[in-house]
Amino acid sequence: MLRSYDEAREALAVAARLDFSDPVVYAADLLVYQVLGRDRAALVDLVRATLAPLAAARGGAQPLLETLARYFATGAVAAPAARQLHLSVRAVTYRLDRVRDLTGHDPGEPADRFTLQAAVLGAQRPRAATEGAQ
Repeated sequence: MLRSYDEAREALAVAARLDFSDPVVYAADLLVYQVLGRDRAALVDLVRATLAPLAAARGGAQPLLETLARYFATGAVAAPAARQLHLSVRAVTYRLDRVRDLTGHDPGEPADRFTLQAAVLGAQRPRAATEGAQ
């Protein structure tokens, strides 16, 4: 019984850190986030190695990180991401191209998308994990 309580409490903490808006959170749905967070040093390295080049973008990394987060949240489809960001689809695809040019990871390629998405999720963790991407 205590284990269930601890799992529920941890799931709520993870959901709060990631700004989940759904009022119901299932611990099983958050396992990947917990795995990413287990090896903090590796997560920090992934964020830095993958996202640090975005700091070279005009306007900094934040607009590109925001675009990636929305793009991934919409199933890697530019049109709904653009609507959520209040941008044109062309602006979103330009930003995604910019990410590819700066990082060498193409958000449209499955393996690269996985790396980018894991890094973006890691960057959404508390400040210490995002130092390299800001």
